[in-house]
Amino acid sequence: MKKLRGILLSMTAVIVLLSLGGCGTKVNTKSPEKITESLIEAYTKTDEDAVKKCFGVDKKDKVSSELKTEIKHYMTLFEAYDAKSVKFTKCESLGSFNGYELMYAIYTLKKEDSESKTTLEIPCLSVYYVQNNNKKYSIVQAKDVTEEMSENSKKEFQKFMKTDEYKTYEKDYKQFTRKNPSYEEELTNLLEQTET
Repeated sequence: MKKLRGILLSMTAVIVLLSLGGCGTKVNTKSPEKITESLIEAYTKTDEDAVKKCFGVDKKDKVSSELKTEIKHYMTLFEAYDAKSVKFTKCESLGSFNGYELMYAIYTLKKEDSESKTTLEIPCLSVYYVQNNNKKYSIVQAKDVTEEMSENSKKEFQKFMKTDEYKTYEKDYKQFTRKNPSYEEELTNLLEQTET
């Protein structure tokens, strides 16, 4: 009996340790694609520590007021989406510019709609600059995006809008808004409420 009790206690301890080990968002800094996906996953899970890590900021580092504002803005946006999970369709580079990679990600946020008891699948698209710091990639903070980088991203995005990937995303988003005509207005209202 003591042996069985010992085995059960050991199994319980292992289960608790495994469940605790799964807390938080795993940040992968090994490629521009992985860091971009990690950032979006961290925002979806509202994991502020993981978001900071995606920007190359360690827990012990002081966070600039600009980055705090940027993180707060996107945390508020993703909280308003109230998504429970994210599924990536595509995450690739739109090109390099002065040592930075301009990355895009097309993904679907899944939100449980309590009223209709259905799952809303929200098509999304995000674009970020990514930098390489000694083989560790991180997202470029908005305050560090220069006018030249901004102009380059506009030019590359205009080219991207002519691709099949973008046209498919646009079609999916239009279809989503037709099926959920009040969604954009509801999202805007939620954002206005949280920012006041």
